[in-house]
Amino acid sequence: MRQMNPMKMLLFGAALLCFISPACAASLTVSIADAGAAPGNTVMIPIKLQGADNIGSMDIVLAYDSSVLQATGVEAGDLGKNAFIESGTKTPGKVVIALADASGINGDGSVVLVSFLMKGEAGSSSPLTFEEVSVHNLDLVEVLPTVRGGSLAVSETSPAGGYADSCLLLLAVLGLATFVTR
Repeated sequence: MRQMNPMKMLLFGAALLCFISPACAASLTVSIADAGAAPGNTVMIPIKLQGADNIGSMDIVLAYDSSVLQATGVEAGDLGKNAFIESGTKTPGKVVIALADASGINGDGSVVLVSFLMKGEAGSSSPLTFEEVSVHNLDLVEVLPTVRGGSLAVSETSPAGGYADSCLLLLAVLGLATFVTR
């Protein structure tokens, strides 16, 4: 009887493990995009998932510069609407998030939204860095995601202008239209 080379056995075993293990086959990405807002404004930053497939639980620790930002809250995003979410924002410089969803999270989109108060001066910025991301599927098998952090910049003015600016502009236009028609 012929014996198999130990190196071939090791490679065969690793390949077989990747075929049967969801952790190897996973293509989950957890990310935060770059954003900006004016000093004193509060901005909601989504933590996004791409390629979520029956995600049952996640633990996230997000780090930021507490001299520039202050985390004020966490709420469910579109993908996290059915999840039980616990979060902590009391420690300056860290946001701790734990979530569980018994029906599984699937697809692409925001799982949670983190609110930040822009307390730094215009021109300052803070990296948004994932210190920890632990993900498990519904079978309690660990899923190893690709992780991409972002940054939050304090700008002179908010990029989108915001709801209040739109209302003021609308009132100004209506007032001008009323004056012109008389």
